[in-house]
Amino acid sequence: MRKKKSWLGLLLLVPFGGFLIFVVAMTALIAATNPLNLLKNGLTNVAFNVNAVPAQYRSFVAETGKLCPEVTPTVVAAQIHQESGWRPDAGSPKGAYGLSQFIPSTWKTFGGGAPQSDPRANILAQERYDCHLAGEVRKMQAGKYGTCVMEMHGKVYTKPGPKAGEMRGEVFDLMLASYNAGPGAVCYYRGIPPWEETQGYVPGIKNLMSTYSAPQAVSAVYTGNDKTLGGRAVNLARGSIGKYPYSWGGGTFTGPSEGFAQGAGIVGFDCSGFVRYLFHQASGGALKLPRTAGEQARVGQRILSSAGPPSKAEEAKMQPGDVIFFTSPGGSIGTGATHHTALYVGNGMTINALKTGTVIREDPFSQFSRRDVWTVQRYAVHTTAQA
Repeated sequence: MRKKKSWLGLLLLVPFGGFLIFVVAMTALIAATNPLNLLKNGLTNVAFNVNAVPAQYRSFVAETGKLCPEVTPTVVAAQIHQESGWRPDAGSPKGAYGLSQFIPSTWKTFGGGAPQSDPRANILAQERYDCHLAGEVRKMQAGKYGTCVMEMHGKVYTKPGPKAGEMRGEVFDLMLASYNAGPGAVCYYRGIPPWEETQGYVPGIKNLMSTYSAPQAVSAVYTGNDKTLGGRAVNLARGSIGKYPYSWGGGTFTGPSEGFAQGAGIVGFDCSGFVRYLFHQASGGALKLPRTAGEQARVGQRILSSAGPPSKAEEAKMQPGDVIFFTSPGGSIGTGATHHTALYVGNGMTINALKTGTVIREDPFSQFSRRDVWTVQRYAVHTTAQA
């Protein structure tokens, strides 16, 4: 499973036609969050649910999140949960010890001279080591890492360092993989190593992060007609059916546009351009989603993730206006492997810009690949009352 992720809505006053069109939705301010997205808004630490951490460690975990953008208190807590289950005396057959499961040689470098049994030292060393690994990954991505050295089954394997562009995966995922398998293995395989433990470790941490994130926010509603943001997006999408052709790269916040490559000369929308347009217009200009399907899949509240279309029980969790993302088998959600998106309108139906040669249209779930990983995001915009 993938981590459930969601997004803190914009705290904005949104005038629409001279009137405030949203009401305050503040009882639960922020949701289980992708910390990398929130960091860009300076809100990462707000999303941390410190009460989910065992009481004796709360102040220590709350100290983290200041060294690099990839490491937040939520990330640190999820890793400790996975590594030791919050047991300061935990050990492993490989010689790892403590809350953060350092092996002695790594502890000597990152432990700051403290005893390895010291919980606070473990937590702060974990942040330092994670940020060090994130830096190593960036070197790999830039082609500046040097030689890859990996030890496996008692043998040492080496390979020239990767060239710029050879690494597969994002810094956050590769940082986690490096913590589990070592940066040499990540370098050697040019991505997450094909080892069952490491393949499960990265999504496992992401999933656990929801445990240590703040409560889910409620969606804002429209005044007057009481329609949700998603409902307004659905109504706008229905009015677009048959009007606009698919155009690769086409679509702006305000309407259709000429695309590029196979979309050159075609004024219309591609799948993510259409979704971005819908929610910008439905929010009165307040909500500005990222441009690509991969980027859009990393913001918002994660409703579910399933291999193939959701079951009836899973679909019952969805609301019209939720957005479905399709990721190729074996790919990472929220990357280039997330290749399509469609607006859910209820009863197993979607409205989407499907492919070149089609127009905006309504398609059933059966139109989409059962081999893909389907993830569902929900967007919201939160506003304050006008002063």
